[in-house]
Amino acid sequence: MSITDFFWGLLVICSGVFIGVYGSMLFRFALAAMGFGLGFLGALTLLSDQPATTRLLIALAAGGIVAIALYTLVRFGIYVAGAIFGLVLSFVVSSLLAIFSSQPSRWLVTILALIGAGAGGFLAPRFASLAIILATSAASAYLIVNGIQIWYAKDLEVTYDNPATALSNRLSLIVFLIVFAMAFLNQFAMRTMRSRIPVR
Repeated sequence: MSITDFFWGLLVICSGVFIGVYGSMLFRFALAAMGFGLGFLGALTLLSDQPATTRLLIALAAGGIVAIALYTLVRFGIYVAGAIFGLVLSFVVSSLLAIFSSQPSRWLVTILALIGAGAGGFLAPRFASLAIILATSAASAYLIVNGIQIWYAKDLEVTYDNPATALSNRLSLIVFLIVFAMAFLNQFAMRTMRSRIPVR
């Protein structure tokens, strides 16, 4: 593992941990962290054939831009949260297809991602705060798995040319599900406790 790999893996994991712990309580900052993580990983994916330093600098810039964009879109945060949850869910479906059948084509992954993001954004207002908890938990788990894969890419035999492949091995999917469950239960418990505290 190079120093560069360690640095950007740590950034992604820290973003995921922050979202998983404080996602629903500090939602505006969680949106920014999700934006940073998704922008950062997206740039890494698109620039997989570039030198490491170039990838890191552009990925940091892309992550910062998306983070600022989502931070300012907090008024539409419930729709953004739903879209992010739908997007991550589409990656889970793509990964299940890869594990139990064959690796889906880029076209199928793209279609699933568009359907997931669109449906998630449309349905999110009906679930209110639960949609935020689902989205932040899913984004947290996805970012943490990606950060681990950046650190151990050779051992896990993963690449970054397709975001949907991040969960396409059984170990990564299991880690994703465990982190998702922990983040969801933590945030749900925090919301329940806050609702029981009397307002004076």
